[in-house]
Amino acid sequence: MILRASQRAAELMGDIAGGTPAKEIHVAGELPADPADVLLSYEKCSRVIGVAIDPKTVDEILTRFGLRKTAGTKQSATWKIPSYRRDLQRDVDLIEEVLRGYGIDKVPGRTRGRFMATSAADRSHDLETIVVRQRLAGSGWSEVRTSKLISRSAMASNKAVELRNPLSEDHVALRPNLISGLVDVLERNIRAGAESVSFFEIGRVFPPSKDEERHLGILLWGNITSASNWRSQTRRNLDLFDLKGTLEGIVPNLSLGAAKHPDFALAVEIFSDDERIGFAGQLSADKSSAPGSVFIAEVNADRFLDRGASAKKFRELDRYPSITRDIAMIMPEKLTHAEILRAIQEPSEPLLESVELFDLFNTKEGADPIGSGKSLAYRLTYRAKNRTLTNEEVTAAHAKIRERLKRELGVTLRE
Repeated sequence: MILRASQRAAELMGDIAGGTPAKEIHVAGELPADPADVLLSYEKCSRVIGVAIDPKTVDEILTRFGLRKTAGTKQSATWKIPSYRRDLQRDVDLIEEVLRGYGIDKVPGRTRGRFMATSAADRSHDLETIVVRQRLAGSGWSEVRTSKLISRSAMASNKAVELRNPLSEDHVALRPNLISGLVDVLERNIRAGAESVSFFEIGRVFPPSKDEERHLGILLWGNITSASNWRSQTRRNLDLFDLKGTLEGIVPNLSLGAAKHPDFALAVEIFSDDERIGFAGQLSADKSSAPGSVFIAEVNADRFLDRGASAKKFRELDRYPSITRDIAMIMPEKLTHAEILRAIQEPSEPLLESVELFDLFNTKEGADPIGSGKSLAYRLTYRAKNRTLTNEEVTAAHAKIRERLKRELGVTLRE
């Protein structure tokens, strides 16, 4: 093939430019060997494709693609491979050519799945991944797909597996996480005039010191209409709590803990059943050109999907009514919500069913006769599983909690 191409080039130079071809052709190095002949079994061809294809049809397709049959029987045939088709080395390569010529649209749907390039790990979570995608899409999130290869500039801030022969400076390493790809999509949307975006991606990442993992990445930016009904046009900025609310809908037994992350100005660790599965937070301003705050979460999808199948729990409907009581208190700014909950719940009051924070505001010096600080209001729900509670029982249990808050935390109760 190379010699024929050289001869044709010499003829063109002679005809067009008036050149005189040399008498000899000088060859440098060694000419590549011709591809070896490939033996193809007609039975294997039909079995792999999933459709019984007549051997005569197989021969016609391969001949049409430039292959030459050198020997054959009713069961198989040997094919001469053209020098320009060095991708055809095995019988499965020829079967792929047969499928291309036959038409994949003619293969029944029940067998078409065998051509999907999924690993064993992917197949084990296909159904759970579909459920997550449908749940996020149904909540208004858009799915994106980004390249598994990252640029040298993105690689500078991440430890990544570098390619030996990259195709370009934009594709020099395997991505160690989903952050850079999601940020790129955000910036393209902003340039297109988007006022807010909320999208997610489920894809493979390649940590340098681990095996490849499948991660779920979520990005939130912009503002949203916040209203109790469609008539109001009040707008507010999206924040970390919007991101947390989305994660609570897909990650079983979610909990968060404070953390530090090099790419985030504010970061938290994400846990499922007390196992760390990812991180979330507000992206540092120098990591994106987007105006305003950008919130990102990334979790190991394989880990929380493993729990998804066993996460469903059922309980009996409550037979007896509940009684609610409220507690409002003034406290110092440094006192946290977690400390309040601990003081209320840790002594294990058997009648206390739930605690809900429903009001918070800051009081200024002199603005409130009780004092300055912050004011929190909690709603406590009491219920017994085997009888109807009396007001006297609830009043006694509630009084114990009020006294404990004053004694242990020094809060000032509002009457």
